[in-house]
Amino acid sequence: MLYVGIDAASEKHDAIIINSDGVLTTDPFTFKNDLEGYKKLRTEILSHTESINEVRIGIEYTGIYSMNITDYLCSYGFTIYALNPVQTHFFTRATSLRKTKTDKVDSTSICKYIMNFNSDLNPYTKSLYNTEELKSLSRLRFNKMSECSRCKTEFNRLVMLYFPELAQEFSIQSKWVYKLLSLSPTAEKVSRMHLSTLQKIIGVNGDRSKAAVKLQLIAKNSIGKKSAINEILIKNILDDITHITKQITIVDIEIKEIMKEYSYITSIPGIGNTNGAMIVGEIGDINRFASPAQVLAYAGLDPSIYQSGKFLGTKAHITKHGSRYLRTAVFTAARVACIGTGRENAFRTKYQKKRIEGKHHNSALCNISRNIINVIFALMHTKQNYNFSY
Repeated sequence: MLYVGIDAASEKHDAIIINSDGVLTTDPFTFKNDLEGYKKLRTEILSHTESINEVRIGIEYTGIYSMNITDYLCSYGFTIYALNPVQTHFFTRATSLRKTKTDKVDSTSICKYIMNFNSDLNPYTKSLYNTEELKSLSRLRFNKMSECSRCKTEFNRLVMLYFPELAQEFSIQSKWVYKLLSLSPTAEKVSRMHLSTLQKIIGVNGDRSKAAVKLQLIAKNSIGKKSAINEILIKNILDDITHITKQITIVDIEIKEIMKEYSYITSIPGIGNTNGAMIVGEIGDINRFASPAQVLAYAGLDPSIYQSGKFLGTKAHITKHGSRYLRTAVFTAARVACIGTGRENAFRTKYQKKRIEGKHHNSALCNISRNIINVIFALMHTKQNYNFSY
């Protein structure tokens, strides 16, 4: 058996190869973070063995630098272990009293770690490609949604400043208002628009003719602040909203396609493609969690404990440690399952029971979140759809 330790960096990687007896098969070497460097590593490994099944490779998962080399080696069928740097750090401290840190020392520590613990480690598999993609896409979507929300808030502020009557009479966060103000960003320009044009743009229920007349009237009598930069500000923020919305749509299409492989997750009440993608992406390999309680702690939904002497706190808050993305996705799933418009389910029944018992709304949802994580943990192992019967 050959053990390979790789310390990843931005421009180059350091590697070391030892055999089952712990003897170096070659001097530690460096290879570039490019295709030629990857080929050099593969050639060096295969020069010491006839079968890739006899090779175990350990790589610290340090940001983005280890992803490309991991994917390259995985595509050739090598067994790879993606290690948490904390694991190797404490292993190094436990096996040596010397405070030495170099790239060669790090690669040696990685190599020795997988040599000692490879039977307890879960190898990086091809299925993890999709989870990494979902993690990136769902986080991108989350950030884009936050950015879009900020833009809409700014748009609301500008309308209240320059055309307040529009916000008082109509819902300004609608497509037809966006279109209207893209064409005529000021109340003065709206007042000069032809009624037939307004009727075609306006999108309200009921008589559009009356709505168009009303819109033109409030535009003529608007008390909004007159400013030369109004048109620039309105158009700019609407361009931002339109652009970000298109980006979110593209991301949603990609997420929907990948989530076809995880239909068992979206079978859980309250979980759709969006928060399902975030759940799968943030959890990643479910085998790295020994129990649902560990997933709960990783999401930061576990209760904090405060104790001092004989005092034991009774009002425990959730820790909010770990992945805020996973916490948001699971809590959203609990809220949708319990108070959404979907079909009846066990989560909603339990939520209503907790509320009758006097539990606060958020406290009851945290309880349901724990139940949902239990179900997620089970289904990610069995790959079976959720059973709605209760």
